[in-house]
Amino acid sequence: MLDEEAAIALMAPNCQMLAVDGRRAEGTAAVRELLSDFLARVLQTAHRISAQWHQDDVWIAEVEVTYELKDGPRLKRRRAFVLRDGPDGFVELHVYGAHERPLADHRTGGEGMRIGGRWIPPL
Repeated sequence: MLDEEAAIALMAPNCQMLAVDGRRAEGTAAVRELLSDFLARVLQTAHRISAQWHQDDVWIAEVEVTYELKDGPRLKRRRAFVLRDGPDGFVELHVYGAHERPLADHRTGGEGMRIGGRWIPPL
């Protein structure tokens, strides 16, 4: 599981974070709040780096992530991480996906689905 305090300890005081759902945070207090909100929904995460690049103070990685949410579903997603290092720790962490909604907004299947543009109620 991701250790929130250990992650914050790696951040510079003026750090910035961009989450995959578009939320932004600036400064360690705001980044801590964003991470805390994320971790409140997640039971467990697993990350596998499929490719990575390093140029000067920037690390870029393609990551396959599995989220096991506290309310049951297990979600697999592909992510791009961009991390910029500074003299006092990480100054930027940007996480990109494919125009995703927050994990809290995942579908459970109980709301039905659309097939060919037509709404199909749950069974």
